[in-house]
Amino acid sequence: MLRALEVRVETSGKMPAEGLVVCNHLGYVDVIVIAAQTPLVFVAKSDVRKWPVIGRLLKSAGTILADRNRRLSATNTAEEIFSAMGKGLPVVLFPEGTSSDGSSVLPFKPTLLQIALDTGKSITPAAIAYTASSGDVKNDVCYWGDHAFVSHLFRLAKIRNLTARLVIGEAPDLPNDRKIAARVLHDEVSGTLRSQETPSIE
Repeated sequence: MLRALEVRVETSGKMPAEGLVVCNHLGYVDVIVIAAQTPLVFVAKSDVRKWPVIGRLLKSAGTILADRNRRLSATNTAEEIFSAMGKGLPVVLFPEGTSSDGSSVLPFKPTLLQIALDTGKSITPAAIAYTASSGDVKNDVCYWGDHAFVSHLFRLAKIRNLTARLVIGEAPDLPNDRKIAARVLHDEVSGTLRSQETPSIE
C-alpha cells in the first residue's frame, strides 16, 4: 500500500519487541506506515471497521477495537491488550483518542496505559509527521474532522513526494499513576515533533 500511494518512509529508532507503543495520530496513513515496521497489534476505535478497505484489513489483522460509547469497553480493551502483550507482540495505541491535523498533539487519554503500568511492560513513545511537495498536508494527508474517506483517498493519491517520518523513542521510567504517565509521554512525543528540523506540517 505504501508503494501504491508512493509514500516514502524515513524512520529513526527501533520498534520495541514488546510492550506498549504510544504515538500521535494524523490518520489512516499512520497505520500503514507503522504496520510496515514489524508484526504488531493496533488498538483503534470501533468506528474504523466501517472504513472501506482499511477497516477490513485492520479487523483481519487482529486489531483491538475499542468502543468508547460503552462504559465497560475500557475493561474489555485492557484485557485484550494484556493478552496481545502476553504473546510477545508490541501493541500500538493512539492515546489522543482521535486523529488531528497535526498542528499540535492532543492530550493523551490515560485509561489504557494502566494495564502496561500494572504489568511492568515498557511504554515507548513514537512520533509521526508528513511532508510533501504538493497538496496540503493538513487536509490531503491528515484524516480528521469531517473528511469523507473516498474523496480524501483520491486527494492523497495526487500528493507528490510524500514522506512519512516516524521517530521511535526510548521507553522512559514512568510512575504507576497513569495520568502522570500520560503527561510524560505526551511531552516526549510533542518534544520529538518540535525537535525535527523539517516542520511536521507544511
